[in-house]
Amino acid sequence: MASLMQQIVDGEDIGFARPLRLGFAFLLLTGLCLAQKTDLTQLSIEDLVDIQVTSASKKAENLFGAPAAIAVLTGDDIRRGGFTTLPEALRMVPGLYVARTNSHIWQISARGFSDINNNKLLVLVDGRSVYTPVYGGVFWDVLDVPLEDIDRVEVIRGPGGTLWGANAVNGVINIVTKRSKRTQGAMVSTSADLEEGYTTTVRYGGRFGSNLSYSMFGKASYWQPFASTSGGPFPDGFVLPQGGARLDWVASDKDTVGIEGGAYDGRFRSPQYFTAVPTTFLVKGSHVLVDWRHTISPRSNTQTMAYCDWYARFGAPSDARNTCDLEFQHAYASKRHSLIWGGSFLSTGDDLSADPVPFAPERLRTNVGSGFAQYEVAAIPERLRILAGAKLEHNGRSGFEYQPQIRAVWTPNKFHALWTSVSRAVRIPARVEGDIQLTIPTGVINGEPAFLHVIGNPNLKSEHLSAYEAGYRFQSGQVISFDLAIYYNRYNNLIVSPPALPQFFPTVIFFESQYINHGSAQTHGAELSAKWRPVRRWTISAGLTETRGSADALQATPEHLFNVQSRVDLPHQVELDSTVYHYSSIPVGNLISSLPLQGVPAFNRVDVGIAWHPSRRWTFAIWGRNLQSDRHVETRNTILGDAAGGVPRSVSIKLLWQSTPEKGGSK
Repeated sequence: MASLMQQIVDGEDIGFARPLRLGFAFLLLTGLCLAQKTDLTQLSIEDLVDIQVTSASKKAENLFGAPAAIAVLTGDDIRRGGFTTLPEALRMVPGLYVARTNSHIWQISARGFSDINNNKLLVLVDGRSVYTPVYGGVFWDVLDVPLEDIDRVEVIRGPGGTLWGANAVNGVINIVTKRSKRTQGAMVSTSADLEEGYTTTVRYGGRFGSNLSYSMFGKASYWQPFASTSGGPFPDGFVLPQGGARLDWVASDKDTVGIEGGAYDGRFRSPQYFTAVPTTFLVKGSHVLVDWRHTISPRSNTQTMAYCDWYARFGAPSDARNTCDLEFQHAYASKRHSLIWGGSFLSTGDDLSADPVPFAPERLRTNVGSGFAQYEVAAIPERLRILAGAKLEHNGRSGFEYQPQIRAVWTPNKFHALWTSVSRAVRIPARVEGDIQLTIPTGVINGEPAFLHVIGNPNLKSEHLSAYEAGYRFQSGQVISFDLAIYYNRYNNLIVSPPALPQFFPTVIFFESQYINHGSAQTHGAELSAKWRPVRRWTISAGLTETRGSADALQATPEHLFNVQSRVDLPHQVELDSTVYHYSSIPVGNLISSLPLQGVPAFNRVDVGIAWHPSRRWTFAIWGRNLQSDRHVETRNTILGDAAGGVPRSVSIKLLWQSTPEKGGSK
């Protein structure tokens, strides 16, 4: 054993970079120190794979038997990781590529096509879509959900269009928050990090009688500006105060109603588009959501949800938007058969007059109507399930769309599960692709000024994905489990901007490029996750992601990702946790205007933290992050002019107090 440890530290015949070698040495040493220790109460491996999920088939089912590539990030996972933001916590999910550009910009993707706004990944908070149709993607900086309020995050890699609609092409991230009955009493959570910033959350929950519970929170986050790898400051600081409330009412034996809402009003620093002038910009928004669930009989139930969302964001991009959505779903199940069907109507309008990039028209309202149905049969009871369904949708941009799928899962016994699927998904053209009218000065050619003119195309059609997936899960009692997914994705009708063609005029030269449906691409790969509990106090988790495919699909996505996490429960209510990450390099690429994009070298990341629970009400934690280097760059500069800063080495101190320890149970 001593010789093995020496090989790991010295790197002989192992092949890891030194930070990774040290990280693995730490994990191994920790486990050896605990080899003879005993019990602390925690979930077994079997419990972890039996977590209830709803995103794969829109009904509650065990994670182990879900017919999709799905992973669950629990609230305890987030707490044990010592994270202060949701995007950072998502780094742990196998199959997700998470990289940070500066203090408030993250790039998150699955199965390729990474960008500042990933237009092929749908993100939901309690069923409310936070996908923006202007540039396509998610503004992760304002998705600052209090981490203590998150019950779980269900992450589907692969298409989810049949159940969740357009733009759920490469994945769905469904953030599920806790019901107010689980957030009773007072809570204060705060963290301080001299390099990255500060955040504080205050929450209080109570009851009116036995059937009505509520909770409300206030949160403030301030993220320090990043610096370049040479140490020069960037103008990218971010501050976001916000508040929210939730009410849960058990109206009768058959009816429950949930009402939630929130608002934020923040500021961020960024260079003005086309200039290097630092400017402070405004972000603000609010939402309200009502969810009514009715039980008709033990075999039949309905869910009706309605929400409205308003936000305004200035800078680049700018978007003032209001959205309202009404959804209905009915589920029926017998011993061997089940049917889920429903429909929705969404209306969203925007005002882009403040965006430095011109759009025509500046204001636009789009209505989307849809209906879906999914039928499931237990072809062999408790062994073989087959699901088939489709979603029919009409939107104001590309017209009528259909998204079918068929899935099957075979569980020969409680240790093994195999699943496969064939599905189709679509991505609706974003406003930037259909309505942009952008002219950029590019210099002087032969004494004449030259400009790049990028033109939107209002006649674009949706991008199409044909996806083929298969997976295998294994779990052996309380000791070990692993989950493997492989896939092949074929994309057609990709929206691209062809090389700009010059047009010569007496006093000026124009290079003109218009978006068209012309591209095709493919991606394929494998995603593996595993958990191992060598002793009852120690759990090791690992994730490996291998992504291959067309150059256009992978130009900003690393081919290799992996992470290893160690969780140790020490005596006297002390937790020792550590994680090692590895990201392979991103090559030099090109933008639509043939302007070069810098590459990103491979990098490693090592996080180590310790938490102490002197009582059920108090938690103290200290975390060291990015311990392997002073600073490292994780992404390219963005197309909108945000420079990629150096993610710093940092130390954060966290404190949590709650008057009433949280009760168990999930949503």
